[in-house]
Amino acid sequence: MNLLGIDIGRTSIKYGRVRLENGIEVMDFDQIPISQTSRYAGYRDALIHLLRTVPGFRAVGVGFPCVIRQNRVYSRDVDFDGIWSEVQAFLEPSGAPCFALNDADAAGMAEITRPEAGDLRRGATIVLTLGTGIGSAIFLDGKLLPNTELGRIELHGGLAEQYCAASVRTREGLSFEAWAGRLQEYLAEVDELFAPDHLVLGGGISADFEQYRAGLKTHADLRPAHYCNQAGVIGAAMFAAGRLQDGVG
Repeated sequence: MNLLGIDIGRTSIKYGRVRLENGIEVMDFDQIPISQTSRYAGYRDALIHLLRTVPGFRAVGVGFPCVIRQNRVYSRDVDFDGIWSEVQAFLEPSGAPCFALNDADAAGMAEITRPEAGDLRRGATIVLTLGTGIGSAIFLDGKLLPNTELGRIELHGGLAEQYCAASVRTREGLSFEAWAGRLQEYLAEVDELFAPDHLVLGGGISADFEQYRAGLKTHADLRPAHYCNQAGVIGAAMFAAGRLQDGVG
C-alpha cells in the first residue's frame, strides 16, 4: 500500500510516496518552494498539483506547521484551515482519505516508531525539528503529547526559534561552531524545563550533526534524527496508515 506523505514547512513543501510494508521505503521524495508573497495561493496550488499528479496512493497524511484539533488547522499567519478544506474537497471524488497532524509530531512519530529505536520509547523523548523555525514533539513511553510548541520558549527576550533555528545560521552567516553555541543555550533550557531522557535533533541540518555536536552538551541522550529531512513525510504517511487501521476514512 502506497501512502502520500506531505510535510508543509514555512518556505517549502516536502513530499514522497511511502511504502511501510517490510521496512520503510520513500519514493519520489522532493520539495516545492513556496512563494512568500502569496502564501495561501502558493500552498494551495502546490498541494492540489501534488494530489493531481502523484500516482497510486491509498491515503494522504499532511503535516502542518501549526496546531491541529479535531481536523481543524489553527495557524497564526497563513489560513491553513481554508487550504485544508480545499484539499479535502479536491480528494473527495477520488475516495482517498486524508489526515492532518502537526508537522513536528509527524517527524517525531517516524523517529520513535523505528524498530531499532526502542530506547526512545522508554521514558521521556523530545524530538526537535530545526528548520525555518523550531518544531517539537514530546513522547512519554512512546505516547505523544500533541501540538507542543517548544520553539516559542523565550530566550534573550524573544522566541528561541528566532535565535537558533537552522534558518538563523544561514541568514546570519554563522559558522557551525557559533550556531552551536546558540543552540546549546536553547537545549540547556529544554533540558532544565523538561528533563528528558532523550533529545533527537531533526530537520535537514541533522545530516550535518558531526559538524556541531562537539558544541552541545545535555543531560539527556542527544542524537541526530535517523530520517533527517524525510522524517516529516514518513511520519505523515505513518499517521495516515494508523488512521486507516483504526477504520477512519
